Amino acid sequence: MSEIVDFLRQNETVLLFLVIALGYLLGRIKLGWFSLGTTAGALIVGLVIGLVKFEVSPLVKSIGFGIFIYAVGLRVGPQFFDGMKKDGLKLITLALVACLAGFGITWVLAAWLELAPGIAPGIIAGAMTNTPTLGAAEQAVTSGAVALPAGVSPKAAVNSITVAYAITYLFGTVGLIIFLKVLPRLFGYNLAEEAKKLEAQMSQGVPQFDPDSDYFSEYHFWDVRAFELTNDQLAGQPLGQLKEGLPGGLVVERIKRGAEIIAPTDETILQPGDLVAVSGHINQVAQGPRVIGPERPDKEVLDLVGEDIEILVTSKRAVRKTLTDLGREAGYGCYVKGVIRSGVEQQVHEGLTLHKGDLLIVAGVRAHVDRLAKYLGYAVHRSAITDLFTLSVGMVLGYLLGSVTVHVFGVPITLGSAGGLLISGIVISFLRSRHPTFGNIPGGARAVLEDIGLTIFIAVVGLSAGGSVVQVLKTSGPQVFLVGVAVTLVPAFLAFLWGNYVLKLNPVLTVGACTGAITSTASLKAVNEEAMSSLPALGYPVPYAISTVVLTLMGYLIMLIL
Repeated sequence: MSEIVDFLRQNETVLLFLVIALGYLLGRIKLGWFSLGTTAGALIVGLVIGLVKFEVSPLVKSIGFGIFIYAVGLRVGPQFFDGMKKDGLKLITLALVACLAGFGITWVLAAWLELAPGIAPGIIAGAMTNTPTLGAAEQAVTSGAVALPAGVSPKAAVNSITVAYAITYLFGTVGLIIFLKVLPRLFGYNLAEEAKKLEAQMSQGVPQFDPDSDYFSEYHFWDVRAFELTNDQLAGQPLGQLKEGLPGGLVVERIKRGAEIIAPTDETILQPGDLVAVSGHINQVAQGPRVIGPERPDKEVLDLVGEDIEILVTSKRAVRKTLTDLGREAGYGCYVKGVIRSGVEQQVHEGLTLHKGDLLIVAGVRAHVDRLAKYLGYAVHRSAITDLFTLSVGMVLGYLLGSVTVHVFGVPITLGSAGGLLISGIVISFLRSRHPTFGNIPGGARAVLEDIGLTIFIAVVGLSAGGSVVQVLKTSGPQVFLVGVAVTLVPAFLAFLWGNYVLKLNPVLTVGACTGAITSTASLKAVNEEAMSSLPALGYPVPYAISTVVLTLMGYLIMLIL
């Protein structure tokens, strides 16, 4: 065993990835419906292995955290600014209620119980499951911005932050899931029934399509066939004028005239004898012989290249429109497979309103999806190349912004690298949503950056704090846990009351917004299951974006005032 320990001491890269691998395996273990997840798994493994007192270069931790927090900014940027508009202001107030409640409870109880320096931000980070708070507090200590009490070293304060985070994180995840499942019932709400009511309410006033003819949804019985045009009523007219005369959802994909293959446009005029390839729902395509003419299978005209693309919504003309509106205006020949908002998949239905920054997964023939991409914003999957120049410059600007100190009434105020990088990422992603000619980072690449940055950071802080975990547990463990319980439950309860009685939101949206305000994606998944619907996700993105930013800055602030 001593030889293994010595080897790991001399090879910190091996040590780091060993912690990540074991943390991943631990995080994947399921106890019923619950699993720790990679973040908590890596932290626990790091703390256990860290009992042997390993040292890992602080540069590794700094790089990991920098990449993570910048990637978070890139993810929440469009929703952060979109939330500042009229429709999002209500949800912003709900997020602020939760953040201020969590901050206030932690501040008061930490001062009353005289908890060691660093415990308070660790409680906020763990109880409200917001890891950026952990990094911001650590930055406040290591940068020298915080004047620690005599006898308390920066290393001891950082270790206290980490251990408090570990103690409170588990209940912050599991406890919140159980609480938000029970909370609506205490007020007489059945989330599944409320979700059905909300869906019906959202569909009111929205033009309804016959389910067999809705061309802007992906239907399981989709087909492509070719027919010879013998219907004189369709010949001699521009195709754009004939769309309404075709069975609902029937799309002309290709035309073969003699040996010539024609890509149809609205100006294309059909001629008798044309072979017309059409796509649509199978029961509509089956009407082809009656509407167009006899079926004529032909490999050339049916050799269509379809594709799935991801489209980022940036255009003003598309924002705030429902999928029904969009389908009528630009959805011809396209099939929506999913809508993702702030990394959370939304329930696709006719009344779903698009927000700036939404990611639509769309299928169809290239000409149709290209047209829709231009209408909505731009296709994001066409390039797998990450713009490393913008990524690097954005991080440099974030570090520079975090180093700026402003004196307010003689008190030095600074964002720190955590706040600077978060804001830099938000601004870069916001600007890219307006001008998509720079800063390309595919969604998968951004997710990898966020995951690997966070996991490296957590693994290092776990290893560094492992030697202190026993001491903190002995001296403050029960107190820290109980304060964490209060910081998890009370803000969620107040946020629910605020959303339900002040904002008068549907309880389904309120519960979804509560999960965002506590930055708990695991709770959102549980609430979706309780509601038997993904409608709670509609309330999640704006509070999540706001709380992520506010709680990160609060991690820095609470170290300054305690």
